[in-house]
Amino acid sequence: MMGILTDTLNKSWVSAAQAALLNPVQSWLGEHPLAGGLLGHPLWALALVALGLLLFAGLWSAIARLTEGFWLALVQLPWRLSHWIFAAVSGLMVRWWAKPSGAKLSGTKPSGAGLGGDRLGEIMGRLETLQTEQEGLLEEMRELLGKGEE
Repeated sequence: MMGILTDTLNKSWVSAAQAALLNPVQSWLGEHPLAGGLLGHPLWALALVALGLLLFAGLWSAIARLTEGFWLALVQLPWRLSHWIFAAVSGLMVRWWAKPSGAKLSGTKPSGAGLGGDRLGEIMGRLETLQTEQEGLLEEMRELLGKGEE
């Protein structure tokens, strides 16, 4: 008698557990017939799972490349900023220091007006200075060659 009662309790407990686990799955499959069809054709299900995994892997690698690019840009930012600041400061210093030296070299005022005239005057003054220096060097070279012939 005890064996029959335990078998009945075990069978009722097992059937209750199966019903508790399988009823939600069966209702979900009833609402989604495509999933039920895939379970009926395991090769299609396997192919779709493989496709899903490939798409997920591609998404994962795209996210990895994006974050890698972000972190590399973030690490390079101080060097890029310092390069930009150095270029800006050196450009300002060149303009600041080169302008007075060009003005000192030009001895004559240009005939033109405006910025183009100023630049032309600077160029003319520089060419005059270079010409006088060239003449001095040519004279020195002639003297040296004249001494070498004697």
